[in-house]
Amino acid sequence: MDLKINRETVRSLERICDSTQEQSVELDYVLPDYYPEIFRIIRCTAEPRITSCAVSGDKAAYELTVCIKVIYCSEKGSLQAVDQKLSYSRTVNLEGRCLSPTVDIRPFADHINCRAVNRRRIDVRGAVTIRISAFGEKETPVVSDAFGSSIQLKKMVRSCPSDYIRVQKRAAVSDEFELGGAPPIGNILRSSADIISSGKKMIGSKAAAKGELKISLLYTPSGESEEKSVNSMQFSMPFSQLVDMEGMDDTYDCRVDTEVISCDISPRSEGDGDVKSVECEVMLLITCTAVKCSVYEIAADEYSTAFATSHTEAPVRISGEPLTVDTVTVIKGVCENKDSPLSVIYDAWCSAERLTAAANDGAVSVTGSVRISVLGKTESGDHVICETDVSVDEAIPVENKRIGTDADIRIGFSVLSCTYTISSDNTAEVKAEIGIRGTVTDCETINAITEITVDEDSPREKNEEYALRLYFAHNGEELWDIAKRYGASIDQVMEENELEDTEAVKEGRMLLIPIN
Repeated sequence: MDLKINRETVRSLERICDSTQEQSVELDYVLPDYYPEIFRIIRCTAEPRITSCAVSGDKAAYELTVCIKVIYCSEKGSLQAVDQKLSYSRTVNLEGRCLSPTVDIRPFADHINCRAVNRRRIDVRGAVTIRISAFGEKETPVVSDAFGSSIQLKKMVRSCPSDYIRVQKRAAVSDEFELGGAPPIGNILRSSADIISSGKKMIGSKAAAKGELKISLLYTPSGESEEKSVNSMQFSMPFSQLVDMEGMDDTYDCRVDTEVISCDISPRSEGDGDVKSVECEVMLLITCTAVKCSVYEIAADEYSTAFATSHTEAPVRISGEPLTVDTVTVIKGVCENKDSPLSVIYDAWCSAERLTAAANDGAVSVTGSVRISVLGKTESGDHVICETDVSVDEAIPVENKRIGTDADIRIGFSVLSCTYTISSDNTAEVKAEIGIRGTVTDCETINAITEITVDEDSPREKNEEYALRLYFAHNGEELWDIAKRYGASIDQVMEENELEDTEAVKEGRMLLIPIN
């Protein structure tokens, strides 16, 4: 009987890019006439954002926007802030062409320096580091079964994704907030949006991303006095966005990840000119991944009891089902001003953009640093921003499962809360809660048979003097290896020895090997 082969196509995720890029940042800026002159620069920050990304062939093109904010003190002691945006177009090479590539780009400010050239001119120099990770789908036809030519197959059974549906959507959510009894806004020093809760709801072939944003605002009031030189406020903004997942049904498991791309706050003035409300627009990046898993039988080895055979094989990366990570870690740090102790603290915040997650010793390890910042006033009356970096090295268990080093880890970080107290020595003790959310997909690489060749001109030699061979199997020996060594049918070996599976021999024992 001629050899007949059945094949199945296995889909796998292949990493096609894991790199970093550097972007220098340079700005020569002259203050507008309506800004007071610079007496002392308090702080300069660079907030990088990825505003768009597109894949074409083996390249990914993206737009990077760097928002520069300089906070300075005028000669009269008032705080001022100026903003500028710089845009850059960059490309990154992907390693080969794959189906449905997805690119994850995360920038952070590596360093930023600012100096006053004169009282109206600022020179900014710095750099942004961009981490780039990309995956693509690869289809590999593998042998799942074979018949005829006395062929024997060793099969692996694996449950892995058979179809992916991925959709990314950029969505703007906005709302207007009244300041209530708070002073009217003069100059915005800082604004941010953090996701403090998120969830999903499936509606047919659509995914609904929903949750709550915490909007933080730090500003100087208009017509400010020394007693109320800085004011901070927080608002809560719910969001809900529908994402069309064409082709998805209840056989798919859908994951929804939401992250903040940008937060823009625009003051709204009343008829008297005072700003008593703000319009907040937050740009969200919503990533929906629907996965359908199937059970595959994959041939890992073969032989014939009658003829010589050969085969070709290929490495296949098998992905498991994505596992959810949703936990919180607490960070504590101390900020101090060594020249003069702090007497007043206006606000404290932190940044988690330098954190990364990777597989380490069977768990997900979160490493990097969190930068804690405090705006306050010293006993000598100077406005200062104190900063400190707190190192993070924490293992996050994932559903009591050991994670391999080849796992696909897609985890984001958000600041859920940041509180402070002034200690007895006038230093700021800051406590921040960092939300750690995302998915971990464990992976393994196996060698799968893609083709089998039977040489019917090379029959196996047969010894017709006896029908059975006695073999003493050692503990841990594979039954498949023993049967293959003697060219015996694996089913006949199991039947002669009353065995129910092909697992390794658990203890030394005598086996009967039928001779074909």
